[in-house]
Amino acid sequence: MIKLDHRSDAKECIDDPQVDAWVLRQTYNQVKSINVYTLGYWPTMSAVGYFLARYGRNKKIKILDIGCGDGETLRRIDDYARRKDFSLELTGIDLNREVISAAVAATTAKINFIHGDILDNDKGETYDLIISSLTMHHFTNQDIARLMQWMSGHARIGWFISDLHRHKFAYYFIKYFNKLCGFNPLICHDAPLSIARGFRRKEWVDLLTQAGIDLDRIKISWYPNFRYAIRMEHAKTLR
Repeated sequence: MIKLDHRSDAKECIDDPQVDAWVLRQTYNQVKSINVYTLGYWPTMSAVGYFLARYGRNKKIKILDIGCGDGETLRRIDDYARRKDFSLELTGIDLNREVISAAVAATTAKINFIHGDILDNDKGETYDLIISSLTMHHFTNQDIARLMQWMSGHARIGWFISDLHRHKFAYYFIKYFNKLCGFNPLICHDAPLSIARGFRRKEWVDLLTQAGIDLDRIKISWYPNFRYAIRMEHAKTLR
């Protein structure tokens, strides 16, 4: 029986820059299936809908996705915006060059993809909304606090994070679900480990406090697919 009292610091295979390019692309395709089955896009799409309904009428909204992976979340946001008649400027950034190549290859919409570390690509650029979906669990607590500080300083409206709730039910469900579905060995290894690297509510409060972020501007929500959502809102109007 695994102990989940604290975040695991074991490394996920997908974070290895030497992972074979074909395996990496296969993995992201399978991750998309898992996110569909487990409603993994739900928290982020709900948050984007909230921000766009509140601020997006008659304005072009710039959105940055940190840790965009193969761009699937941004493609879904683009589809949503087209259906709802919002005007967006979408950018995704990821540390893995091969993943960015996969994102470019899979995307027909006008989305800008950048390879690099967002903390090293600071050219004074600001965005209306910054999102990060299922990315923070890949980082140390110290790096997460730095990222939230960066997001707070570069988002005009606010930012949103969705990530995993570290819980035994979620851990064992995804462990055996992936094996039964025949997903590749990388996913079978990484998916339960991702849960073990996930968070509990108090840890989010501690990280936000460590980052010096005003908790009065924060809304922490729990979703029944074992996700935590953290929403920070700067202002009630967008100039």
